[in-house]
Amino acid sequence: MTRLARAFFLLALLLGLALGRSGPDARAYFPHALGMRWVYTSGEVQTFVEVKALAGVEVWMLEHRYPSGAKMTEAFSFGDGVWLHALVTDGQTLLYDPPIRLYPAAPLEVGMSWENTTTLAGQRVLTQAKVVALEGVSVPLGRFNAFRIRSTVRTLNGGLSTIDYYFAPGVGVVRYATPDGGVIDLSEFSP
Repeated sequence: MTRLARAFFLLALLLGLALGRSGPDARAYFPHALGMRWVYTSGEVQTFVEVKALAGVEVWMLEHRYPSGAKMTEAFSFGDGVWLHALVTDGQTLLYDPPIRLYPAAPLEVGMSWENTTTLAGQRVLTQAKVVALEGVSVPLGRFNAFRIRSTVRTLNGGLSTIDYYFAPGVGVVRYATPDGGVIDLSEFSP
């Protein structure tokens, strides 16, 4: 996997859009509907394209399209929070074993934390996330009160990455920020 492909994979892993738990309030909190679309200042476009069964579980397929022409799809499900089940890239479906909890059940609160240990394509991965603050953030789409969530991914072969993402209930991720000062903001949202 190239460095750029790993960066896209990590961004998708850490910052997949939230789907939520069952019930109308959760759908409003963690927005998801077929055709729902987010466009970021990096040129990435994320769109819910279908709902299907994967390993006996109903999953929502979120397609990521990048300016380079690369495309990747993630499979999310509902339950006690938001779960990431698989990554589909280059026609290959890679299952997370077990699935990764991206968000706990709504509502989020400052101080909440969660972690996962999973395997993807034979690689053992540990993810940790914590809601560190509720902050006002201005992005091209507008101003939002967003939960700043710090997420860290570690692999057994020594890989380590940390990113902050800003989640606005009812909209999704409005900003991604890296420790080196890199920022990707939400510029369009089509519910």
